[in-house]
Amino acid sequence: MIKTDVCIIGAGPSGTSTSLMLSKMKISHYIVDKSIFPRDKTCGDGLILYAYKSLLQIDEKLFQAFLKNPKFIHSKKIKLYINDNLNVNIQESQDRDMVITYAKRFDFDYFLVSHLSKKYANCEFGNGLKKITQLKEGVLIKLKDGKEILAKVVVGADGANSIISRRLAKNTTNKSLTSTFVNAYFKDVVELPKSNEAEIRLIYKKTPLFFYIFPLADGTVNVSLGARTDLIKKYDINLLEEAKSILKKHKKIAHKFKNATLVNSWRGWSIPFDFNSKKVSGDRFLLVGDAAGLTNAFYKEGVGTGMMSGIICAKKINECLKENNFSESSLASYQNELKKEFRRLLTFSIIMVKMARSKYIFAAMVKLFKNRFQQKAPNFIKRKSY
Repeated sequence: MIKTDVCIIGAGPSGTSTSLMLSKMKISHYIVDKSIFPRDKTCGDGLILYAYKSLLQIDEKLFQAFLKNPKFIHSKKIKLYINDNLNVNIQESQDRDMVITYAKRFDFDYFLVSHLSKKYANCEFGNGLKKITQLKEGVLIKLKDGKEILAKVVVGADGANSIISRRLAKNTTNKSLTSTFVNAYFKDVVELPKSNEAEIRLIYKKTPLFFYIFPLADGTVNVSLGARTDLIKKYDINLLEEAKSILKKHKKIAHKFKNATLVNSWRGWSIPFDFNSKKVSGDRFLLVGDAAGLTNAFYKEGVGTGMMSGIICAKKINECLKENNFSESSLASYQNELKKEFRRLLTFSIIMVKMARSKYIFAAMVKLFKNRFQQKAPNFIKRKSY
């Protein structure tokens, strides 16, 4: 049996950020993932705000390597279309590099994994979790190859369907606090902005559907469409058919995809934004990223908040190691630290989603506050990013 202070389950951005921060503090640990990297991951492929802030906090050299990586595209502009005649421009100031980055998760996750410490991070990749048991002396983790790891504390970084969240925190899925998406990659898409600005649209089908077009470094385009999971079921919305219809018939989009070719099959995934209703720590465990429900409900990005939660988690583990205390009461302040960092942003995003359900009222509100929002956006972005 392997004995360690910390075992991280999941090597996505939240898990690797936890590992990178633990290594920075010279804390040896294990990080486990069922996949061997690089591996594919269904996602919208957009990075904003906390993704930059997290990379900088982990290591400025890591952030610079990210900026120079040829597989990532950086853009200063995001255009959010409330309807065909009303849009909001989110634009970075001239002295700063980007407001959004497009990076396939295949490439970005491998970028992070490739920077894991060879001294402090013991990687168990291609060897998934089979069983987890809480014992008096620690958490016993049994892997699929039979290997056993006894850890003083376990970090659940295993995504929206987290085993750690279900088994140790006893959390359940709330479909009203979950978004479901479909996406696919296309090539030969025309008339994309030279500035690589993100195109995001609200398209109403009894409820707002969020439609994204993101250009990628390999010349393909990521197309994603999604909405709240419970409302998709309530209104019997077929996301795949709606996505195909938008690409074929929407007057602002169809001409761009007239001669485009589907590169892969359409795929689906779900992202939770239920942080405020979830237990994220307890006796000898902590949750990060999607396992903790930290996705932004409105713009649907969870990579950055997941990475920052990993940094906060690593700092909390460091405190507990000094006291050799990983009890539920010792870890309880972790949730408060997450709330301090994310509550206002995540709560505002949920309010925006609720308001967006009223098509005409939401459009009127956006029209009223558009100029003020566009003026304030750069300062807000600067506080939350780099």
